[in-house]
This record gives sequence, structure tokens and C-alpha cells, in this order.
Amino acid sequence: MLQREFEPHAARGLVPGRVIVQQRGLYRIVTQGGELAATLSGRFLHDAAEGDHPVTGDWVAALPRPGEASATIHHLVPRRTVFQRRASGPAGGVQTVAANVDLALLVTSLNADLNPRRIERYLATAYTSGAEPVVVLTKADLCADIESEIAEIGAVAFGVPIHAVSAITGDGMEALAGVLTPRRTAVLLGSSGVGKSTLVNAL
Repeated sequence: MLQREFEPHAARGLVPGRVIVQQRGLYRIVTQGGELAATLSGRFLHDAAEGDHPVTGDWVAALPRPGEASATIHHLVPRRTVFQRRASGPAGGVQTVAANVDLALLVTSLNADLNPRRIERYLATAYTSGAEPVVVLTKADLCADIESEIAEIGAVAFGVPIHAVSAITGDGMEALAGVLTPRRTAVLLGSSGVGKSTLVNAL
């Protein structure tokens, strides 16, 4: 499908790129020719509707600048899934934060802050986005009764896979790695301090 949607752009000499970093109008994209720094074309910047500027995970049509390791983004390829959140500030509204995500790893830790209501909110976000949710309970090495905690989360995460893992001991990590299959994009959602960075490094 992506190849078919890209054909009109390819006819104009543009190449497909995947956004891996988006920060204040500056982007990093991955193309067949490697990783490039990128900015939006003036026309794209002017004509794009609110929420239609590229975010992490988006596929874009870009024009590389040979020898400069940079490119100009001219078009956004239609998204398959979209992660959104309420924008901060008095204006409110909705902010798009990631796109084209297949798998949402909903991360929380097995400590005193374990909160089934928070998992419910993450599940709602994942289902609204179109991504498949997986619950990941980190810091299993610090939990005395893992089975009861899994049962408590399972009561709100109906039918959703639940993985209790420890990046320190390695328990559960092989099973979790098994859900990360080729050609699928995963995103981690979780509060600060639940071990997302440690989990990514361990994976």
C-alpha cells in the first residue's frame, strides 16, 4: 500500500523517508540512502493543516540534497494509525505525537505506584490510535507476588497480553522480545520512572 501511495511522489524525483526524530521544525529521517537531517518545504509549511505536520513514525516524500546529508520534506504520506493527546496550554486542542504504530507497549512498574486505572487510560489511547496494546509490568525483581498483580491488571486489560519483566535479571525479556516482530513499529507509553529507557536498552 505504501508503495502505491508513493508512486505520484516518486514520479517527481522524491524519495520515501521515515521520521525518527521530530523537534521544533527539525527532523531526522531514514531513507534508503541513509539517515538525513530534514526541514519542511516552504509550501508544505504554509499549506499543511493543523496536525498534518510530520511526527515520529510518519512516512514522508523528501528531496535529498546530495553531499549535504540533508533533505527537504515536501509531502506527508497518509497515516495508518495516529497517537494523539490533549495539548497543554490555554488553547487546548489535540496534539499528534506519533504515527503508523502497530504495537503499543503500555509500561508500568510492579511497585507501590501500580495503578490499574492508569492502564485503562493507556488502553483507551492505544485502541483509539488503532495500535495493538501489550501491557508490560517492569521491575518484576522487586515484586513479592507477581501473579496477584498480573491478575489485578488482567481484570481491566481484558484479553490483552501481559508481560512481567525484569531488565536486571532478564526474567520475561525473551518472551517480550518475541512480540517485536520485523516490519512492525512499536511505541512505549508509560509514566516517568517506570523503566522505559532501561527496557529499551535491555531489548
